Amino acid sequence: MTTFPANLGLALTLLAGAALGAQDLSPRMGFGAFLAQPTDSAGKQYGSGWKVNLTLHVRREATVEGRVRFEFGEFREGKDVADWWGYQASRYRARTRLVGYDWLIPLGSKQPTGFDIILGIGGVHWYRDRTVYSLPGPVYNPGYSYASTEDNLAFAGTVGLRYRFSRNFEVELHQVITSTPNNHQDFSDAELSHTALGLSVRF
Repeated sequence: MTTFPANLGLALTLLAGAALGAQDLSPRMGFGAFLAQPTDSAGKQYGSGWKVNLTLHVRREATVEGRVRFEFGEFREGKDVADWWGYQASRYRARTRLVGYDWLIPLGSKQPTGFDIILGIGGVHWYRDRTVYSLPGPVYNPGYSYASTEDNLAFAGTVGLRYRFSRNFEVELHQVITSTPNNHQDFSDAELSHTALGLSVRF
């Protein structure tokens, strides 16, 4: 699926505008760094990865806090994925972009420290790099290798848990679940679901 930067920019603007319009106080910025492990179809293609995010926290004094999340990251090249006829294989890596809005729901009464449930919705845009090379076989198979890149866009839902050590420092574990329209779980229309664990600070 081919996408255009203008579409992504529009989505970012709409999400940020909705969040800022609902704020109780001036927003606070945050920054997070995460280790990420691909799951579902993505786990068959990519190796482990990382991502960083920039967050905008709104409704901070409300029972349910809001958060706009912008992030980017990368998944390393995964294992060989052999074609069905067995004469060539592919390896994939991905560069990711995500924007979403999260609801942070405290477990129990609102306190400076404690656990929050994370529920979020948004979209993910990624560039998939593919390297294809020939495999030795029973018949003559001249060695060759070539590379290509394509980009995809998918819906993204987030569910997770965070613990606030203070108003400025927290640890977070979340699962991003992605799905493209008419996804049939094949590699040409792959998902980018992943589990992430990381630390965040708020300023």
